[in-house]
Amino acid sequence: MNQQGNTPTEGYTAKILVVDDDEMVGDVIVESVRAEGHEAEYCADGKTAIEKTKETAYDLIITDMRLPGLDGLSLIRSLNSTNSETDVIVITGYGSIENSVECMKAGALDYLIKPFTVDQMVVAVRKALDHRDLKRRAKEREFYRELSYMDALTRCYNRRFFDEALAAEIRKAMEHETGLVLLMIDIDDFKIYNDNHGHQKGDEVLTRIGEILRSACRGYDIVTRYGGEEFAVLFPGAGKENAPMLAARIMSHMRNTRFPGEEVLPLNRLTVSIGAACCPENAGTAQELVKAADEALYEAKKQGKNGVILAGTR
Repeated sequence: MNQQGNTPTEGYTAKILVVDDDEMVGDVIVESVRAEGHEAEYCADGKTAIEKTKETAYDLIITDMRLPGLDGLSLIRSLNSTNSETDVIVITGYGSIENSVECMKAGALDYLIKPFTVDQMVVAVRKALDHRDLKRRAKEREFYRELSYMDALTRCYNRRFFDEALAAEIRKAMEHETGLVLLMIDIDDFKIYNDNHGHQKGDEVLTRIGEILRSACRGYDIVTRYGGEEFAVLFPGAGKENAPMLAARIMSHMRNTRFPGEEVLPLNRLTVSIGAACCPENAGTAQELVKAADEALYEAKKQGKNGVILAGTR
């Protein structure tokens, strides 16, 4: 919720639940919230509040600390147990400030001490909704940042992410004296497949191979669509001795997968060629490592395709 002065963003209406066993206090809070342009509901106890949260996704709950049946702290813990994203402001008396601190530790956003004024309540609500909007925008930025690093077709990382990740992983490999393996993977005779079946079927193959590569790799390996029909995979922490096994795992997955219409290809199968290079054995910079893997890939193609070549072993 961006603000101009003290006015909520035009068109923004928050859903707020007020929980207080003193109906008069509850009515005052509800009216002050509605005067700010937001929706507000009231209930008198924590159990009813929990039931309401099952039906409505509230932006904010304003709750008294002392409630019949289920107090404010228990209400917060119950919300936490359901992974609720609702924020909470706790209302407390002077003698219960320590309990309010416990509520803050449990996840409450703020607390108000009785007696409070309407202005103090309004300011607390504005602060809470501003904070909520900041979190929402941060999530959106992260979401769009992630999108900017993803290849829309294959759901693998894109070249931009690869370039950044490769530089970072090489730095770590050199600083901590750990290994890094890069596999450059190219689909053999992909143009023939596209010419015979059309680009839509070709896109389906690219998507499927992206899935195969991700399933063949660990969660923290970096699978990238490098460009066109070429993929690149980074294996952080892997050494030169691991490279043949990593490539063999991918080749095995490919052999166990059938692709529609693959019989038109020269090998009667859709296959890939792989060039592998290792840091620091084959290169100490990103540019050199890619070059070494590319040259190994070229050699794999030259030797008949559907194979693996490790840089420096020709």
